[in-house]
Amino acid sequence: MGIGGDFDQAGRDLKRVGGLSLSKERVRQVTEAEGKNVRAVRDSGQLPAAWSADQAKLPNGHSRVYVGGDGVMTPEVTQAEKDKRRQGHITRRQQRGKAGVGNLKPLPPPKAGSDEKYKEKKIGLFYNQDKTCRHAFATEARCEKFGPLLNSYAMQIGLEKADEVICLIDGATWLYRQICTALLCVPLILLDFYHLAEHVHATARCCFGGIEAGRAWAAGLLTQAKASDVAGMLAAIGELGRKVRSPAKKKSAAGLKDYISERKKMLGYAEAVKTGKDIGSGPTEASCKTLTLRLKGPGMKWDSDNAAAMMNLLAMRESGQWQMYWQREAKNAA
Repeated sequence: MGIGGDFDQAGRDLKRVGGLSLSKERVRQVTEAEGKNVRAVRDSGQLPAAWSADQAKLPNGHSRVYVGGDGVMTPEVTQAEKDKRRQGHITRRQQRGKAGVGNLKPLPPPKAGSDEKYKEKKIGLFYNQDKTCRHAFATEARCEKFGPLLNSYAMQIGLEKADEVICLIDGATWLYRQICTALLCVPLILLDFYHLAEHVHATARCCFGGIEAGRAWAAGLLTQAKASDVAGMLAAIGELGRKVRSPAKKKSAAGLKDYISERKKMLGYAEAVKTGKDIGSGPTEASCKTLTLRLKGPGMKWDSDNAAAMMNLLAMRESGQWQMYWQREAKNAA
């Protein structure tokens, strides 16, 4: 109930469906605590994956696994908001004390708030060709901690046993470096084609003003991309940069050229398409939405670790480990 909707509604649903009377605060505490336990169990590899890389079979009998990763922003409780909330609690306690209904239980120690309204969470994902098998995780840790976690989850599915491993990412430098460091068994890293297309169309709109000529130019460049004609792409962008006159247009063309030049090793689309490999990171983008949808309701704000805990509860369910986890917990309790 806690991961399906806001905690207040979850408390009412528990009463209606199961006859359990829990306040929304208690539902929150239980759900977030369970999320933290799930995270610890999964990160350490104590909970087996629901599938393994050698089971991700293609029609030809070979196994193929995709690796994805991304960053996504979630709303956080700032330090100023925490200070305001705590002062409100203190004021209400003083008022109840004067009325003779004071709460003798002291307030818990203050927990530090965020220095920004939004913070990035990082998502890692492994999946098979037909997207029926997924293994996902989330963390609020810094970039350098993402690689070791990615390696841990790769070991859980036995990624090294896959005949083919393809990594599809949005081209972020931090993510590329972490993957190269953590996953030595990844021979092919592709730039998500749709992220490339976004950059190409942005330059086309800037330099052509959204007219048909701009759309045609972008289509031609993307056709070259699918043919892995990087030299042709760079030549076309260079020619555009020489033709335009305004500083903004020249800057846009130069920026696109730099973007492609820095990622030319990730543009092996021709061979990927020929062999039936995906060139878009749709499953990873979808996971960014499904794992954060619960966190982005009206007025919702989270402590960073609690947000990651909620995301890992959802990631466990998406990874097919839900029943295994609860069976494990029941066995441990017995």
